[in-house]
Amino acid sequence: MSNKPRSLLDLEYSDNKVQLVLLWFLDVCFLGYSSYYAKWTLKKLTHCGSTLILVFLLGLVSCVVPEPNGIDSSRPPIAPNLDIVPSNRERSAPPILGVQYTKTIGRTGQGPAEFLMPMGLALDAYQQLYVADAGNNRVQVVDTNGFFITEYGSYGWREGEFDFPNDVALNLDTLFVADTGNDRIQYCNLVNRIFYPLITTLKPYEFDSPEGIDVGKNGDVYAIDTHNHRWLQFTRNLTPVFAMGSFGSSREQFWNPTDIVVNSHNTVFVVDSGNNSIKSYDFSGNPIHFWGEGGNALGQFRNPKRIALDSWNYLYITDSGNRRIQIFTPEGKAILEFSDKSLLNPCGIAVSTKGNVYVSDMDAGDIKVFRVIYKKDAEKTE
Repeated sequence: MSNKPRSLLDLEYSDNKVQLVLLWFLDVCFLGYSSYYAKWTLKKLTHCGSTLILVFLLGLVSCVVPEPNGIDSSRPPIAPNLDIVPSNRERSAPPILGVQYTKTIGRTGQGPAEFLMPMGLALDAYQQLYVADAGNNRVQVVDTNGFFITEYGSYGWREGEFDFPNDVALNLDTLFVADTGNDRIQYCNLVNRIFYPLITTLKPYEFDSPEGIDVGKNGDVYAIDTHNHRWLQFTRNLTPVFAMGSFGSSREQFWNPTDIVVNSHNTVFVVDSGNNSIKSYDFSGNPIHFWGEGGNALGQFRNPKRIALDSWNYLYITDSGNRRIQIFTPEGKAILEFSDKSLLNPCGIAVSTKGNVYVSDMDAGDIKVFRVIYKKDAEKTE
């Protein structure tokens, strides 16, 4: 008598080990449909012998096992024209060919999108421009065409009020303001718009006319304490870390510094306005580079005011006494200078991810807009 199973139910009780292994394997492959399709498939194969069953089993295994190079052949390949962009740490910065003036936004006044002595600038993730409107004792927000969005503050000494604010900085949904005339830093959540002073009970960290502020990539806050001739660092929870500097002209001393910026490598750059120089430090406050002196040649300054970074870590410095902006590498190598005949007293500066440079003009009461031309951009237009 034949030992072959005569029905689907008989398959479960078959003495043929090859059939039992195959039945178990098909149960896994067919998932929720195993109770029928696995047994139906095995019934068809049993009429063809054990050899064909083994061939079928090996074929299924080859469809599941990945290729030797680690690529799953069942997944579609990455499109050949997909550009996987590494971080700026891995990419080399393209050369800057030039900078062009494009337009002016805002005008002198006290109304919406009007300014009196505009100073520090900051851009948010939506490319909205925050302006320290010092002469109007407020912070204004405008779009890239100069249209008014909102404003913060008015003249006074209470929380949420300002006295000649010099600078602004952003960290996600938090706005920081250097409230210079009130000798303090204020901050607020952009949702509830409630301001709080950055208060420390430690006397060594009290401010005297702070003029510059920036936020590092990890959320640490850096402030320029101008009349104390130093810069201070706070954690993202606003706990003091250390204070760096004193009055003088050495690499670790300052004379009325005005601004500070931190790059993606946690290198700190300070505008030492009184000494007409730029000084850089590592994350622990150790000096790295020092450059600049009084004069009007490339690499020299007359009362430099503000500093900003672009996406490639180039440094943009407003050289107010020379009515121009200079661009440097992080090591202090001068790249070029640019200006416009309408630029009277450049102060604040911010650079967008698209290479647009916004410069506040204190005397003209407006904001000049320039466009950086990188070599890679020029090649695309050829």
